Amino acid sequence: KTRQTERCALLPPEVAPPVASFEWDERDSSLQNASDAPFKHSVGGYFGIASTRAFLRTTGHQDEAYPPMAIACPSRTTSNASIALSSIGQYVDAYFTHCHPLHPFLHETAFRAQMMDLYPRPSQPLWEMLLYAVAALGAFAVSSPTDDTIDRGFFEAAKARFSTDMMEMGNKTLVQALTLMSRYLRMRNKLNASYNYLGLANRTAIGIGLYKEFPAPESNPFYQEVRRRVWWSLYTLNLEDAVAFSRPQDFPQAGVEVNLPLNIHDLDLTPSTPAIHAEANQTILYSGLKFAAAFYSTISKVYSSITTVPYPRARELLHYDDTLIHGWEASLPAFYRRAAPQDAQYSLAHALLFWRRLNFQILMYRPFIVWHYTTRHSVSPPKLPADPDSVQAAIQRCRRAADDSIRAIAEFWYFRNQQRTAWEAWYALQFLFPAVLIPVMCVRNESSEAEGAAAWRDRIHQALEVMDSAAEVLESATLQGRIVRSLCSGVVDLDRGSDVVGLGHGNRPPSAELEYGAAAAAFSATQQML
Repeated sequence: KTRQTERCALLPPEVAPPVASFEWDERDSSLQNASDAPFKHSVGGYFGIASTRAFLRTTGHQDEAYPPMAIACPSRTTSNASIALSSIGQYVDAYFTHCHPLHPFLHETAFRAQMMDLYPRPSQPLWEMLLYAVAALGAFAVSSPTDDTIDRGFFEAAKARFSTDMMEMGNKTLVQALTLMSRYLRMRNKLNASYNYLGLANRTAIGIGLYKEFPAPESNPFYQEVRRRVWWSLYTLNLEDAVAFSRPQDFPQAGVEVNLPLNIHDLDLTPSTPAIHAEANQTILYSGLKFAAAFYSTISKVYSSITTVPYPRARELLHYDDTLIHGWEASLPAFYRRAAPQDAQYSLAHALLFWRRLNFQILMYRPFIVWHYTTRHSVSPPKLPADPDSVQAAIQRCRRAADDSIRAIAEFWYFRNQQRTAWEAWYALQFLFPAVLIPVMCVRNESSEAEGAAAWRDRIHQALEVMDSAAEVLESATLQGRIVRSLCSGVVDLDRGSDVVGLGHGNRPPSAELEYGAAAAAFSATQQML
């Protein structure tokens, strides 16, 4: 069979948004000098068929959920001036406390030795670019909605040291600096700029051969392991962004020889270590990276099929889920299974692994739950699925994954998280927001007496409670909570925690329904969430 005949024919094809919306300008000067609508030029770029942002284009909430970062830019003199190390130290500490356990591609001991000038530094501009990028992320991690100027100042200092001359060189430090700058921009909602910085890091990493694995007698185990950590950290960030943006994978999958990072303590691997004998049988700093890299390597085999049209059949996705993804989860060691207790410093990296897994289930099955509701309002008889049992199973798995996601994130936020900072809030919201939109979709399109309706309302309230709590440290939590409340208006009583009575199919507010006639024209968006 051809690829076309093997794909699902139930769902209409993606319809492109206006060409003008593909263009973007996220420079700070363009935001400050705009004479027309605020931030008009900062919300473009292509976000594909499986992205949350694609749907938000049709709701009018896109700019609210992803507000661009408007920086009161420091003067060039200030940006170029060196900042005293004494004023940076606390933010470097914050980076290694909060950020490093998720993306451990710096060697903390070596980095701190370079800060103290006890270990050779790279060239001055490149070293300062890396240092200020670290400080920017650390400052963001402990920032608040009312005090976010420190991290932005550090980022501007890092950017001031980045020059086109650096594109004529290649080394590991440049990869690390570009990756950290990309991550900072991602967290400040400059999504396209972040994507570009990450692309530069990718090419530099490939250019210095980080994807290569060399024979043990010819390579120092310590330096080889550091290369692995940098490569696989970059890999996980690339796949994480590709999934979030629903863009093609632009990081090589074939021809990569480098092994996954080892689960080994830093003290057991130093530059003088002659050989590595055994990995740790417990959670350590590099556990999250190792198992996240394995997860993304697994879903990369499926990912491209859910970002193109026509869509895979439900039974094909169920097979992927039951074999590849469940196989990956079954391969996890006992100390890293979902219910395994974790030390506080590793709890976010551990929780995040399973949030990613549940989120990918939501992405895989979401089109079928959308089809389920759009066909309900069709003026003509809908096309019936060839395999209704598989479609129904996909719908149930989507609902269950959303339910599990909300419960898991709420449990982490309230009971397993020692410090509720902007860093933890940002990651929680990345997966809470798309998850809660599934029960929102259900309550908007089902009777208040439908099976599961009470649980859907409970999950919406639970998600809003987390968003309200996270808003104390991260502004975007307020904006996302506002969107959820707007979508639930007239359908869920957000004050009393119970559904508005009497809203069945016939008397639901028109805004609560999915109009099938408009669904095809807007399917690039409606396929996503509602």
